[in-house]
Amino acid sequence: MYSEIHINDHMLLRYGYTDDLFTAFQPLVYEGIKLPLLMLGAYYYHIRETVDAQLQQPEILAQQRTNRQVRWMHEYYDRMQHIPETVSDYSLDPKRDAIAFCGQFLDTALKAFPDRNALVLISNRHDQTAVQDKTLPPGFQTFYFQQAYVEEIRQFKFCEPVWLQVHDLVSKHKDHPIFGRENFGNWLYAQARDAICLIKVGERLIREHPVGLFLDHSELIYPGNVLSLLALKYKLSFVQVQNRLLSDINIIPSRASRYAVYGSHTRNWMIENGISPAKITPIGSLRFEDIQRGDLKTKQDLLNDLGVSDARWIVAFTTSPYVVETNEQIMRWFSQAGQELPVLVVIKTHPDDRYPYHEHADPHIRLMPDGYSLQDLLHASDCAATVVSETALVAAMLEKPLIVLQPSMSYHYILNNNSYPKHLAEAHAGAIVHSADDLRQCLTRLMHDDDKFRKKLVIQSKRFLRQSLTIKQPKPSKRLYRLVRELMGAKWTDGE
Repeated sequence: MYSEIHINDHMLLRYGYTDDLFTAFQPLVYEGIKLPLLMLGAYYYHIRETVDAQLQQPEILAQQRTNRQVRWMHEYYDRMQHIPETVSDYSLDPKRDAIAFCGQFLDTALKAFPDRNALVLISNRHDQTAVQDKTLPPGFQTFYFQQAYVEEIRQFKFCEPVWLQVHDLVSKHKDHPIFGRENFGNWLYAQARDAICLIKVGERLIREHPVGLFLDHSELIYPGNVLSLLALKYKLSFVQVQNRLLSDINIIPSRASRYAVYGSHTRNWMIENGISPAKITPIGSLRFEDIQRGDLKTKQDLLNDLGVSDARWIVAFTTSPYVVETNEQIMRWFSQAGQELPVLVVIKTHPDDRYPYHEHADPHIRLMPDGYSLQDLLHASDCAATVVSETALVAAMLEKPLIVLQPSMSYHYILNNNSYPKHLAEAHAGAIVHSADDLRQCLTRLMHDDDKFRKKLVIQSKRFLRQSLTIKQPKPSKRLYRLVRELMGAKWTDGE
């Protein structure tokens, strides 16, 4: 559901050239870890121009299809594993009873593991924000992973053997469309240096702290990428915990011991992409576990705070960071709807969305007031609208009808390279609109028709919620605790 399982042209090229990187440069090894496995984020950016150009060349695409002989995403999942050799079984060490997790999981850990030993990893501003002003239990320590990584890079001395090995390997692939480019050897050496520094920090973390299990939400970036590999090297558990809706880039490749996911939709999609069912445990959403339902802003509160005196139908629109043309298209739809209907559109912008919504002069289009949460906005609104946001899940929890916006979207290397933007529509999570006229008709039915249409949409959203999230008791944090306790075995025999 979150992206197609059949390999489209973009995936053919991006994952094909990634497979080439892993294969051609697998002799680059440090401490038993193949260095190319830690270059993914930078490499995807590096090959973007080539991939986008070749997507416009049918003859190259046909040749790639013939040469690579892959049709399904699970084939790339299998081919890109490159599991490191296990050199020692640290899971047998009874003293390794601590869990390590990114700072963004601190609130969950304080509920689920307050009496355990834990290492809180600070690797970015989100982790830093999550731990700020928090009092940690006695068994909790912090590890500033990003700071240690930057310091390793600063202290790294030019390594001639690695330089020579890199350029020797590159010289063997002069005809490759990526590896044959000028300065690729210099780029690869810089990435090899960074990968070595990542491994050094990861090794130090494991050496100096009695970690028996890692929790992270991503293996694409550090620290999850290096820690999942080192976990295999030392036979420790690594659990990838779903924190957002996923796409293929989140799991191809992935080497986690277990996956703690939202619900059956994610589980089935992962299985189709090659992950063993035995590794997948639906737990629900940790972020939505304590979603506020009472003491929320009312519709009248919202109208007052926006300075709107007349009662209107309020649409809560949550944005996504799409290209200007896509967002302008949606804003035209809302503008037209507001001219024809007594509608007030209140916008909650995505943190990465740079579109200037505040510049719209339409009196029926406003930004969400300061001090409002997503739950406040949805509770005060009559319905929700989005293209792809997890707003759909929160709206379903609050029994708000959902409008699934489906504007025409051109290909984009990052934002629109698969069917992910269509997943709410394909899941029938709400009323699907493809145009301004569709939106006007949908709003008209919601506002003026009998209650049947609204009830129908609420039923659809609830069905989507049940399929997407494990919502029954126990709570997600409790389910995660049980999974971790199972993996920790005898080290965690005490307590529930």
